[in-house]
Amino acid sequence: MKALVVWFLIGVAAGAWFNTVLSESAATREAKFRDALREVVQGVSSESAKVLDAKLQDIHSNEIHTERLIHTETIKPVFTNVCATDEYVRLFNEGVERAERILSGKPVSEVPGKPAAPGGAHGK
Repeated sequence: MKALVVWFLIGVAAGAWFNTVLSESAATREAKFRDALREVVQGVSSESAKVLDAKLQDIHSNEIHTERLIHTETIKPVFTNVCATDEYVRLFNEGVERAERILSGKPVSEVPGKPAAPGGAHGK
């Protein structure tokens, strides 16, 4: 009976040792799998980042930089149909010229007579 108990205890110890070896190898395999998976994910991520960076650089290099210029053109009205009298057109043109002179700071009317001679000849 003692032999049977000894063999039983040896079997239990062997089973415990076997389970420990299996669980350690499973844990080791899981750790190796996690490391390999992490390396694959990091590799794919870095490649994706490189491709994205290259595309962004291509887009940035293909941008066209233009300067914005504003051109102002003054267009005089052209009457194709006679819908206004000549007097109205004359008054309209005079009003436009007067408004342009006021806005530009020029005098509205010219000075009458001839301009003074240079050198102050008036006072002598």
